[in-house]
Amino acid sequence: MSTTVTNDEASQYAFSNAYERGSQLRLLAEILDGHTTQVLADTGIAQGWRCLDLGPGQGTITHWMAERVGPTGNVTALDLDPHNVVPADNITVRADDVRTCDLPEGHYDLIHTRLVMLHIAERDLVLTRLIAALKPGGLLVVSDWDGTRRDWMVHAPTEAAGEAFDAFQAGLLAELEAHGADLGWARRSPVAMVAAGLQDVETVVHSRLWAGGEPGCLLHLSNSHQMRDALLARGVTTEQLDRLAEAMHNPDTLAYCYWMFTSVGRRAQK
Repeated sequence: MSTTVTNDEASQYAFSNAYERGSQLRLLAEILDGHTTQVLADTGIAQGWRCLDLGPGQGTITHWMAERVGPTGNVTALDLDPHNVVPADNITVRADDVRTCDLPEGHYDLIHTRLVMLHIAERDLVLTRLIAALKPGGLLVVSDWDGTRRDWMVHAPTEAAGEAFDAFQAGLLAELEAHGADLGWARRSPVAMVAAGLQDVETVVHSRLWAGGEPGCLLHLSNSHQMRDALLARGVTTEQLDRLAEAMHNPDTLAYCYWMFTSVGRRAQK
């Protein structure tokens, strides 16, 4: 049976879960799920494992893990607002705040989190809590965007479109930082994981180039729509947002999505 636990704790997350019910989560899955499932497959995830999916988004990775752990295993999908996750017999849907909720100690074979830690100001505390929730020998998989690069646009259809893209990115990243995001966390995450006591830490970096109209460019556009008011307040103009929208649909545009750093570490055996 699937279960749901609720909590009203507010988050400083800059994006709206209500907005993300639509295209944004679908785009994230299209961009990242191939990378994520390859890394998770390499962990050896198997029948009977107990897993935690922190920040499950649309639930695509939750369900991928649930298929692999089978009826004797279980996957808990934990989020402040996990309404997008479709229940299943071996999936526990839990609405709660990872910073404060009770986590079973020494319980999970595998914990996966994607695009969560960079947004949480208390990320070091959360990292410690997640490690404590792993079984001895259990695995933690942490994936986050790197926001320190600013050269994502490779070819803009016009100079004005390139300037609009740069203005949008500067405004967006400033807004994320104002909500507690650490744009350099992804690069430092393996060092933090080792310092927190994990062993055998390995990191892979994933990115690819997208043309206008493809998911990577459409994610930039989706972000600009969701954060429109905040971007305007930071000095991005409506004209720049209009030019950005045209460029993100223009097949002549070539732009990277953000670089994804994925680190895997193992809790020490006792």
